[in-house]
Amino acid sequence: MNEERQRRRLEQLEKRRAVMMQRMEAHQARLEQRRELMQQRMDREIERANKAFERAAATLELDGKMSPKQEKIIEAALEQLRTKGLNELSLREIAKSAHMQAPALYWHFKNKEVLIDYMAEAILQKEFKVVEPRKADQPWQEWLEEHICRLRKAMLAYTDGARVVAGAHLYPAITMARLFESSLESLCTAGFDLEEAARITSAATMYTYGFVIEEQSGPDMEEITSAHTTAFLEHFPYMAKMVKTHYVAGNLDPDADFKSGLQLIISAASKH
Repeated sequence: MNEERQRRRLEQLEKRRAVMMQRMEAHQARLEQRRELMQQRMDREIERANKAFERAAATLELDGKMSPKQEKIIEAALEQLRTKGLNELSLREIAKSAHMQAPALYWHFKNKEVLIDYMAEAILQKEFKVVEPRKADQPWQEWLEEHICRLRKAMLAYTDGARVVAGAHLYPAITMARLFESSLESLCTAGFDLEEAARITSAATMYTYGFVIEEQSGPDMEEITSAHTTAFLEHFPYMAKMVKTHYVAGNLDPDADFKSGLQLIISAASKH
């Protein structure tokens, strides 16, 4: 009797095990099917992304060329940047100036951030159509000063130009990458190792970004000489003296000030 009961019990357990195995196999099959579907979706997304990148690369090859429609949009955007500044940049107004509907912009630029990247490239291209490293007989100091001053000139051509260029990505703003590469080569062929060349180039570039951003967004003379500022500067005598002799007395010379600061960087690098 006990043996019969045990046998039936074992049979029941075996049936349950078989059912559980079937369920597990079915569950695994569903998981595998889902995994395959997810993989197919990922493959499609990767393919879309690759095609999108190819389309983007086609619009701005390494020679810096853009399609005629893109150039028209960029010029409209740069004109608005010149007159209104970065904070007031409006896609609707840009589209209107380019004689198209605002949604049409997205056929040429994914979003406003990408458009601003292309604007940065256009700003740099106007000054740096060709970027070449120094000649063998040219002092690296002369080459670096010339190109850094040209970088400042390019950004000053547009309201908030420094903010646009400093915030741009290396692609599509590839002219900045070319300038950095040429600087590294110019310094390395002058005897610096790559790490030193990178530090000098970075210091000069970031100094220029900061200087021009301050030039384009700092306080004007009316604010500097206001009663509020005068009262504030009473607590900072050295700053007050600087404002009095440098600004109020009419000794302000941004070009000379910029070159003076740049020379400090170059002179310090020359001592290594």
